[in-house]
Order: sequence, then structure tokens, then C-alpha cells
Amino acid sequence: MATFRQLKSGKWQARVSRDGQEFSIGTFPTKKQAQIEASKVEERIYYGLSLNDRNLLFDEVANTWLEHKRNNVKDQTYVQLESVLRLHIMPFFERKRMMRISRADISKWLQTYADYKNSDGSPKYKHGTRTKHLSVLKDIFYYATHEMEVLEKDPTRRLTAPIQDNLIKDDEIKYFSLEELNQLLDFMETYEHQRFKEYRLYYMLMYFMSQSGLRISEALALRWSDLKGNRLNIERQTVRDDNNKVQIGTLKTKSSYRKIQLEQEVLEELERFREVQEKMIEEYEGFTRSKDGIIFQNFKGGYLTPSIVRESIQEYCELAGVEYKGTHGFRHTHAVLLLEAGLSLKAISKRLGHSTIRTTADTYLDVTKKIEEDELEKFASYTSRKI
Repeated sequence: MATFRQLKSGKWQARVSRDGQEFSIGTFPTKKQAQIEASKVEERIYYGLSLNDRNLLFDEVANTWLEHKRNNVKDQTYVQLESVLRLHIMPFFERKRMMRISRADISKWLQTYADYKNSDGSPKYKHGTRTKHLSVLKDIFYYATHEMEVLEKDPTRRLTAPIQDNLIKDDEIKYFSLEELNQLLDFMETYEHQRFKEYRLYYMLMYFMSQSGLRISEALALRWSDLKGNRLNIERQTVRDDNNKVQIGTLKTKSSYRKIQLEQEVLEELERFREVQEKMIEEYEGFTRSKDGIIFQNFKGGYLTPSIVRESIQEYCELAGVEYKGTHGFRHTHAVLLLEAGLSLKAISKRLGHSTIRTTADTYLDVTKKIEEDELEKFASYTSRKI
């Protein structure tokens, strides 16, 4: 049975049920019109016909899709989907009729984001980011076509985000060379903060990420209880709520839950860091113990936020005279060093928490090729018969 409600705008929204699921069929100037359209849709449902409605607006479909997602994805995923929809999709398509949105409209939207530039002329949105935006839009149209059945054909099918010649390398991985990493860590090991000079939090964090390969969100959520001997249990991450406050959430995929082994030198550094942390808590009234036993706690006992960490590390890189590679650069650095040390892709994939070896291979393909070329050059030099 159809339901009706009057919106703040004064219009009436009609909702009908299909296979036990209720969804909006649009908004109408009067309740009578809403009732008439609802009866037509219910008749089509009864006879198993397509539910095409040329008056249905994009925002009505998108909001129905979002309600569906709320019940079928993790909270942090829902927050990300809602943000992409609100900030990057709705402004372009919100008041357009679903049946009137063409493939050309979507291509124009994609190109608009490809053309956005920062003040220095660099691309504002990387190809990977634009691909993610498109995947959200594709999911909405798939839902409209196959679940709501308000479209006969999906205009996003086989569409891809455009790659311009000057953007081909915008997803190139950034990592520190061993020389750059040591230069940065040497600087951080002796750098004295204005407050609590002995507490070299960022030195420990950067060193740890370069030696473990954890994502920044995983590292910031670590607790001392996660460390058992030389094994580290990774089972949570920091996420941001609607007010941009840090919360603890579940990991994104099943493969992200993992246990990794830490080298003796890393364990010794962590133990020294823990001793300093305990000393600070005992000696300084303003230094608070974390109630969760956080490894990388701030002096108030709270979690660091990824945005503040990024800004701080960028500043420290400038002071150390090392190019900033982003917080993910430490994860990439760890993977590259493992490759250079001769570890297999399978072992690296498991350590990084990738869902498949192919993800690891695709990510570090160029690095792997260079290592192979270097090794072949060594082999050729060693076996050469020329004197």
C-alpha cells in the first residue's frame, strides 16, 4: 500500500512497496496527484512491468539508494558515500529527471572534475579520486535500473573517468628512498618539541610506519595490548564521524585483519618509547594516560587525527630537507624496501593486508620492473664473457 507525506516545500512525496521494500516514486504538487501516480505504479508492479517514471528526480532516487546503503554497509563506508553524493554528485544532478540524464551529461560532469586545478596549476582531483566518484554514481544508476526499475537503460555502463596526457602519472606511488628515510628519521630523532621535549612521538610514528607498512588509520588506532611478543595484531582503525571527530571503527576488508611480525630493532624502539611515555605520565601533571592504552597517544591521552598528522609530517619533512610523500608514503616505502630485500609478492601482500596478490603487483608494478631490470643487469655483468 502506498504512503504519502507532505514535505517542507509543500509538495507531496509518494512511496510504494515492492518485494517488501518501500521506495519513493517522486514528489507532486498535490496529494491527489501523488495518489494517482502511486496507483499507476502499483498497477505496474502488480503486472510485473517496468516502473519507468519520467518525472522522477535524481535526488529522490539517490536518497532512496542512500537509505538502502545505510542498512547494508559499514558506518564509515556510509559516511564516505554520503559525503561523495552530497559534495560531488548532487550539485550537478540533484534536480534533473532521471530519464533525462544522458551519457553526455555524465561525461561532461567527469570532464569538469578532470579540469579542476589547484592554485599552482596541479590537478585538484586525481584520477583515482574521480574514479571513486564515478563508482558511486554508477551504483546509484545500477540501483535505479535493476532494483527500483525506474530506468530501462543505465547511461553509466562502461563509462570511465578520463585520463588526460598530463595526468597519466597522477597516481604514481610516492615513497622515500632509504637515504631520504634515514635523513628524515635522523632529523626527527634529535628534534626537540617545545612541550615535552623527551616525547618524540612523531619520530616513533614515522619510524614505525616505515618498518611495519601499516596505514595511518591503523597505526593511530593501535594499543599496547595489540603487541604480543614480536607479533602485532591489527584489528581496528581510526575513522571520522559527521563532526570530523576521531572514532574507532572496524577495518575495511577481511584481509585487513592480520598479524604481522616486528623486527627486534623495532621492538626495542617501541619499548624505549613506552618507557618514556610512562615517565611522562608519572612526572608531568599535564600528561595524561590514555584510557585505551593507545601507543601513539597525544599528551592529553587522546587519539591523533590523520589530518593533524599529515600537516605535522609535511612540516617536519620541510625542516629536514626531504620531499613530503604523504602519510601513505611510509607504507609505500615499507613495501618497496621489502621488494628490494627480495621478499615475495605473496608475503608482502599478506603483510600489507591486501585482498589479493594482484593488488600488490598492480600497485608496485613499476617498482618491481625496475628491481628486475637491476637484477638482470647484475646477472649480465656477472656472466659476461667480455673482459
